[in-house]
Amino acid sequence: MMLIDWLFDNLFFVFILGFFLSWIGKRVKQMTEVVEKQQQPSQVVHERANASVEEHVQRSHRVVEKEHKHIAPSEQPVKYERKAKTLPKHPLVQGVIFSEVLGPPRAKRPFGRK
Repeated sequence: MMLIDWLFDNLFFVFILGFFLSWIGKRVKQMTEVVEKQQQPSQVVHERANASVEEHVQRSHRVVEKEHKHIAPSEQPVKYERKAKTLPKHPLVQGVIFSEVLGPPRAKRPFGRK
């Protein structure tokens, strides 16, 4: 009986205490929701990554199987020869190219600023 009298005498204190407890409960609930939201995307990302890796592996196996079907064991691989680039035939163009190649480095030549 004495507790009830004290509570009725101090209603302001009771309301503040109730507000504080309610605020703590909401805060704890928000924190658990945030933790759950952070865990869900990571699980979804891992599931998507695993699914994409499995799909990629299956696709690559299909590609390899197709290539094995198309290649006959008696066929020799085709070797491509690369042509060497040749200099232009005109002697004036050759002279300009050789002067750039054999001349002093560009770092040692002054660069005119206007």
